[in-house]
Amino acid sequence: MKFRNQYILTNKEINPPNNYVKLKIGDYNLFIDEKTNYSTYNDKITLIGYVFHCYNSNTEAEILKDIIKLRDEERLDEIDKLCGHFVLIIHDKDVNIYTDASSSFKVFYGKEKEDFFVGSDPKTLLLFHDFKKHTVKEKSKFYKSNYFLNDKTKVGNECRYENIYQLLSNHCLELNSLSEKRVFPRKERKEKSQEESSDLLVPILKNIITQIEKRYTIFTSITAGYDSRLLMSATRSISDKTTYYTFKLPNVKEDFIDYTIPKKIADDLDLNYKSVKINELDEDTIEEIENTYDLPKIRPFQQYKNIFPENKKPNILLVGFVSEVAKNYLERVKVSSGKDVVRAIHSPDNKYLEDYYQNWLNQNKETIKNYGYELLDFIHWEQDISNFAGQNTHYANHYVNLFSIFNSREIMKIMLSVNPKYRDGKNTIFFRYLIKKMWPELLNYPFNPTFKDKLILFMKKINIYKLYKYLQIKFHKNGEVK
Repeated sequence: MKFRNQYILTNKEINPPNNYVKLKIGDYNLFIDEKTNYSTYNDKITLIGYVFHCYNSNTEAEILKDIIKLRDEERLDEIDKLCGHFVLIIHDKDVNIYTDASSSFKVFYGKEKEDFFVGSDPKTLLLFHDFKKHTVKEKSKFYKSNYFLNDKTKVGNECRYENIYQLLSNHCLELNSLSEKRVFPRKERKEKSQEESSDLLVPILKNIITQIEKRYTIFTSITAGYDSRLLMSATRSISDKTTYYTFKLPNVKEDFIDYTIPKKIADDLDLNYKSVKINELDEDTIEEIENTYDLPKIRPFQQYKNIFPENKKPNILLVGFVSEVAKNYLERVKVSSGKDVVRAIHSPDNKYLEDYYQNWLNQNKETIKNYGYELLDFIHWEQDISNFAGQNTHYANHYVNLFSIFNSREIMKIMLSVNPKYRDGKNTIFFRYLIKKMWPELLNYPFNPTFKDKLILFMKKINIYKLYKYLQIKFHKNGEVK
């Protein structure tokens, strides 16, 4: 169980787990759970997980063959065009490791003296080396805080162990030096109209959906939100082959809008729809999960544990994750310090968090601004998307193939090319534009019609919300982690 859907790459001689596949990566050994999908080509490139190409219908073997022929910028451009849940290891002159756009297939790495380990979770690394927990006071305090233990979202590229780090979205891991290098953005952002962007994006989404349908039995999540509605619109051509579903969570009333609106849509459009009741996990299962992953969230395992019967084609569950990057989620307020960032991402005041994000700003602020991107979009991408959406996807794939059709840097680049005024998180005009192009009937139903959302939209209409957010970031205390 401890090695289920896991992998480990190391230069150390280890006792491999049961039921593993062993591959040579140059002078290193790679061990993969035999039930995990992987592909390799010519001993030079290895893929763990699964991918689809944005612009063609090539198999994973063909994709690897094409990538290994390329060098430098052309290679990175091709990796950006991959949409999937994957770790990509390229071993020609040096060994470089890449992950998908949301870092949903995790890469953790650590080193002690001459021994290094790369794997899918800190607990996987701990199977083969005794890494110690941090003793730095502020960091140790944070990982023991109620705030973290209630949420369990990791911080940036760090974890609670000394000398173990996580490879974040938009970076690659250079194995020889065991250091991260930013690989996106690399080119200046060129603003496009909604029409120009949709002309590029709609064919990509339809191509990915077509490829998925050939390989999988598709289940698609729908709620009252923009992300799932946009996802749903992309499935129109295969709607008769798709089961749409909504999770019914414990202790949530039947008239919750995430239940009532999806059911209304499905009834009106005569779609195959299921409301899936989520059951509590038993103590033995929770113990098993906590022995496999370091401080995991339990909810993703609870939601995705054997919820649909197996079919002739393997099941895949589609979700709208990652598209949130393009929703200007953190607004457009100015952040100039680590403390500003902590408040902008809705975390409580905390010295460890402030120091981490101050360092992040020092390393990344100028690069992102010089390429013409919004700083808070990338902070959101490389924190919430990597460590919330990406982390939840990683956990869910323990049981089922969970996948976002937006999980590609090429797709994000196109979506972020649209002016932020059309990408407001509460009134995402660009998402409506795309939905109208792909499945216009879905616009007949409201999006998140809650009192809070209506109030925020009103504050934006009278031009006071930006000031409110600025004052909140600069002067309001969200509470300290104790």
